[in-house]
Amino acid sequence: METSIGNDSAIWSWSDANKRQQLNIVDNYTLHLLSDYLIIQPMVRDTKEYLVIDRTSEEIQVLSSLPNVDGAVRRSIHGIIGVINLISGPNLIVITSKQRMGDINGHAIYKVQTTDIIPYARNMSHLNENQIKYNIKYLSMIELVLRTEAFYFSYSYDITHTFQRLQHPSQEFYSTPFIERADQRFLWNRYLLSPFSANRTTAQFALPLIHGFVALHTLNINGRSLSYGLISRRSTQRADYLFVIRGSVPCYWTQLPDLRYKPKVTVLPSNNHLIAFRQHFEEQEHYYGKIFLISLTNHHGAEGKLNAKYRELYEQSQNKKNKFEDFDFHKECAGMRYDRLTILLARIIADLDDYSYFAISKTGILQGQQNGVFRTNCIDCLDRTNVVQSLIAKRILEEQLQRNNVIQYRESIDSYKQLSSIFKNVWADNADVISLQYAGTGALKTDYTRTGQRSAMGLVKDGYNSCVRYVLNNFYDGFRQDGIDLFLGNYRVSSDEGRTPESCPISKELSKKFLALPITMFLAFSMCVINLLIPAASFREQMTYVLFWGAATISTLAITIFWGQELVDAPKLYSKVKRD
Repeated sequence: METSIGNDSAIWSWSDANKRQQLNIVDNYTLHLLSDYLIIQPMVRDTKEYLVIDRTSEEIQVLSSLPNVDGAVRRSIHGIIGVINLISGPNLIVITSKQRMGDINGHAIYKVQTTDIIPYARNMSHLNENQIKYNIKYLSMIELVLRTEAFYFSYSYDITHTFQRLQHPSQEFYSTPFIERADQRFLWNRYLLSPFSANRTTAQFALPLIHGFVALHTLNINGRSLSYGLISRRSTQRADYLFVIRGSVPCYWTQLPDLRYKPKVTVLPSNNHLIAFRQHFEEQEHYYGKIFLISLTNHHGAEGKLNAKYRELYEQSQNKKNKFEDFDFHKECAGMRYDRLTILLARIIADLDDYSYFAISKTGILQGQQNGVFRTNCIDCLDRTNVVQSLIAKRILEEQLQRNNVIQYRESIDSYKQLSSIFKNVWADNADVISLQYAGTGALKTDYTRTGQRSAMGLVKDGYNSCVRYVLNNFYDGFRQDGIDLFLGNYRVSSDEGRTPESCPISKELSKKFLALPITMFLAFSMCVINLLIPAASFREQMTYVLFWGAATISTLAITIFWGQELVDAPKLYSKVKRD
């Protein structure tokens, strides 16, 4: 690879092995904060491009010389995430620190560590008391999203695309700014970068982010150097939390939080299930080729009805290119019998070999292409799904290593302690990080992913995480979902919001009358316990008190659950389903 730094541009350029000129984004800037302007200076030798933001007119332009920055407050930043409009006006979001995760073919991949949000407005004097309160709440939503692991980026490599797709780009692909050529499905700051995408001059400063997980490792096996990496990209099209409608089964269904540990799964009455199913898989086939559908949901109860609908739609679609396998994970692996996953692997092994994988030599010679994928889902697409995906990944990795004579034919990566440890921990870390983004806790069943077997301590950890998930899903997910929708532009704040309390959707608060139910239930339960522990004048009298307060506890619990959807923290800004 040849690298050069242009003498008259803020953007680095380099030539790849095929002599294609490619654009990079600058990796370090100085931000000058002035009362009227925000000026971003690329720290590149002889640069002649300076990004200038007018804090009053909100105009963004690139100048060929650095304006007067005397008296400016200076900050070092590592990239521009974008601009978010709140009640107070636009706010610039920048990266203030980053962590290098590793390299892909010599291109550094980073994770965002810390950010800063800088308002264009110098003060809040133009807002009333309510607007200031709501603006702070909106700001806290964005800050929560930015603190959620993990956002990743590269200044010189497009991680929104697969490696296979990057090998066959259009003629002008590499000469266009990153924001234009990125896979829009995985570009999490697309809306935030919209003020910069108006023209290519400002677009060159836009740094695309993906949200998900990245792990990159280098090791030596049998004297051969090996790089192993995993990239998980979350789609912006299904950027929802655990119980705010997800896309794991491609039909119309809901699982709205209502204080139950497992809210009821409901397949919605609709004549468009098959249309949605076909549209979804037409899109997936366009990107990935053949699709093998693996459903890990239960075959009984509400999950069973959803799974039955899934199979029904698959059969009605009459798509001969795709295949379907429903594997009741909980039933088949009951009693911690995770070795029974070999049953599933045996059913899909022929197609796994047929779908193959992408391979290219160091000299650029194409050795093989992937022509299909496994679309794995459970209800949440977290715990069960990650276990099975890691099983498939292990099988493919072993085949790749055998083909390149790194390990012997029929040899397993389990024979190599360092490689086995890296593989298991990468997939367990992937589960934890993705689960943290969706559910607010680490994943369940990661003891199996890390060690190859379930343990008593793993069950205890799963129990703890399940309890935390329950609290987050019922009492915090609405706020977190609002933050995601604000970040992605699904909801856009108007500067007029809050002039009256009714004009701002986040002004709605839970009615205090509903709080009486859980308070009464807690008091009744406390009295029941007290009467059990403290003897009365007679046993009959004691049991009368216990039964009374026990009945009061049960009745208030039943009423609380009945009104459960009124008590949970529901999204206020944007909803994909109607809540009755």
